[in-house]
Amino acid sequence: MATLAEKQGAERWKQTVDTFHVFEVRQGQCLKVNVTVLQGFNITKGTFGNYLDTPDPYVLLHIPSSPEPRKKTRAVDNNISPVWNETFSFYCDYKNKENELRVTLMDANYTIDETLGETTLKLGEFNLNERKRVMLNFYQTSQVEIEILLEIDKPALRFCRELSDDEIKFVEHRRERVYRSMQKLLAKRAPQDISEVPSIGILGSGGGFRAMIAFSGVFKGLVDSGILDLATYVVGLSGSSWYITTTYSHPDWPRASPGELQKEIRKDVSVHWAGRLLTPGNMLQYLNTVMTKYKIGQPVSFTDFFGHLIGDTLLNKRKHYKLTDLREKLRDGQSPFPLCTCLHVKNAVDAREFHEWVEFSPYEIGMAKYGTFMDTKLFGSKFFMGSLVRQYEELPLHYLQGVWGSAFCILFNRLVNKESRKKDPVGIMRDELESSVAKDVTDFVDDSSSESENDIDITDGIEPANEPVKISRAEREAKTAAKNQIKDEQKSMRWTSIMQSAFSTHSIPLLSSRAGRAGMVHNFMRGVSLETGYGSVSVSGDETPQELASTECLFSRIHQPLHTNIKSLYLVDSGLTFNSPYPLLLRPEREVDLYLSFDFSARESDDTYPFKEIKLAEKWARVNNIPFPPVEELARRYEKEEMRNIYLFMDVNDSECPIILHFPLVNIGFRKFTKPGVPRVSKEEVSFANFDIFNDPETPFSTFNFAYDNESFDRLSQLTEFNTLDNADLILDVVAGIIDDKRTRRLAAPLGKASSIVKYLTQISGVFPKDASTTELVADVSVPDTSEKQSVKKPPVTDDEYDDVWFDAK
Repeated sequence: MATLAEKQGAERWKQTVDTFHVFEVRQGQCLKVNVTVLQGFNITKGTFGNYLDTPDPYVLLHIPSSPEPRKKTRAVDNNISPVWNETFSFYCDYKNKENELRVTLMDANYTIDETLGETTLKLGEFNLNERKRVMLNFYQTSQVEIEILLEIDKPALRFCRELSDDEIKFVEHRRERVYRSMQKLLAKRAPQDISEVPSIGILGSGGGFRAMIAFSGVFKGLVDSGILDLATYVVGLSGSSWYITTTYSHPDWPRASPGELQKEIRKDVSVHWAGRLLTPGNMLQYLNTVMTKYKIGQPVSFTDFFGHLIGDTLLNKRKHYKLTDLREKLRDGQSPFPLCTCLHVKNAVDAREFHEWVEFSPYEIGMAKYGTFMDTKLFGSKFFMGSLVRQYEELPLHYLQGVWGSAFCILFNRLVNKESRKKDPVGIMRDELESSVAKDVTDFVDDSSSESENDIDITDGIEPANEPVKISRAEREAKTAAKNQIKDEQKSMRWTSIMQSAFSTHSIPLLSSRAGRAGMVHNFMRGVSLETGYGSVSVSGDETPQELASTECLFSRIHQPLHTNIKSLYLVDSGLTFNSPYPLLLRPEREVDLYLSFDFSARESDDTYPFKEIKLAEKWARVNNIPFPPVEELARRYEKEEMRNIYLFMDVNDSECPIILHFPLVNIGFRKFTKPGVPRVSKEEVSFANFDIFNDPETPFSTFNFAYDNESFDRLSQLTEFNTLDNADLILDVVAGIIDDKRTRRLAAPLGKASSIVKYLTQISGVFPKDASTTELVADVSVPDTSEKQSVKKPPVTDDEYDDVWFDAK
């Protein structure tokens, strides 16, 4: 039971907390240690040893406090005065007074390499930015000369909550384009000054190929109506992110219309990829690619494999594309700024309790929670204290698509089974994971085994040998090559076994743990220091969940920090918490005024009201003290009326609260009209539009459906195109109302939306619930109560249970 002081402290915290300012990264100084091994003198094994063998010396360097602690020089054959002249760099915490360099002189042999001596240097005894040569003595006769340079490394991460310079520049260009487009579309209602231009964000939910195809229809409607030209941002989650990146990566975008590009997607999804792509040749290609990534030191999981399937289905010949290749599509603000998302989760914690939103753009990737971002091309590289320790090649777009939709890895063997797609997603989830238990990913993907450049192999057999055997350089190289081949074969056999089990058994070992299903990357926050505390209430460890929500599980740990000492991050589909990417646009720096939210989430039936996901988004915003419309209150009123294909949510008492136009996936007016105002006449037209989305026993629009025949594709895409066009005038009316409100506040004393935009919008018939008058809306619509009536019963915290949320949502 929380004490009175704890309750008061929690209330103060909730009233003042800003989720984007809970944590601050304290920029510590990262020490870069450059060690050059120059040469050796009189390298000896002792009188008796020299008689038997001339040394083949090499040098081991070891800094235990560095994330990549071990390096070694090459071995020089039969040489007592070798010249190496090799430079190595280590990274460690400058404040760590225990930093030390261990130097070991070794002799390479056929069986076991022999240690000739070891010495340790305290790095604290060296001055910054001063090159210093040191002669190291071994056995009183052997000497090795090294050069050490210590310097403070410049961070490669950006620690700042503001938008990146590239995004700021884009927004400036885009606002000018939007201003001109509004002059054409809105005429007299258009902004009179560029400061009156509202920021509009378009959001697409998850839902697999259903969401992707539906979003393609939305885009066609937005382009045909001219509304896409008014938007600043377009944000996708899971299936919607697949559509955004597939479209933006097309060489003809934005010159070609979405309708033209839609034809390619229609063809690509007409055949299920399980039969088309899961061939021995493709499997071997995928396996080789994953193995290459693993051997160079990057974490791998089943998501790598799934990304290949998505890429070969949607990107085709563009499979080599990177997210940074999309930058050219944003030149001069010619297209809305694309954002995609996933979650960082902890391996043993319910994703509904703890999760952190990760945002992806062509310019930057990072977590707003910590104000930490990196250049997109560096995502997946290795960092320490913000410094770039090792840079890898930029991860391909298809891998990111696999991460964004990684929830499908949970039931991959179900996805390849056509009969499974006819079953209830939640039921399948429970059947599949009923007997599974959370297992550590190291059973299958050893994270630590790919930790440094050479720290696995170079320590093999370092103990002294009593009778070292002398071999030639050629023999030693052949031995090394043989050892490496054996290790490669062992790794390949392990992964081959995993891949085979995916299609020969019902229990996939790699997929029995969250770590095996999640995308895995090096932790770019590793080694940074986080400062916590907000106001008078500390926000650290396990204190926040009790203060924040003593009776709730949902979102109860989202203000806990990640552990910055872990090596890898687990990245999963954002739909595992709620199925629409609101958090990316709720960042105050983006200043979004209007959300066009397209929700393609699965519902129990076509008659089920479509507010589940947006209610979760509202709860997330309330927990984080972010302005959000009173969805719960207005939804209760909307549920007393017939279903609509659009809903308006706004807080008339908060001038800083954005407006949401919520577009659910419903088939209402489309049954009667081919286009807005054009009735269906022929039997063929009526039959084509007479379909259910979630009630159909054949489930052609199931989340598990990864193949759409032409009719199903056309029905779904034309439905969402119709719903978009059917409400184009309303969208423009709301935009005009926001402009009018901005003008009012610009030219006169702030009157707030209650006295400006509400008056404007209530003149439009049917915008608000029928039982709510203008006076009532202004006076009575309030922030929904987040006390007991909205509390969520705490579910079991198991790896099986938490995944149900995603499938229930989708």
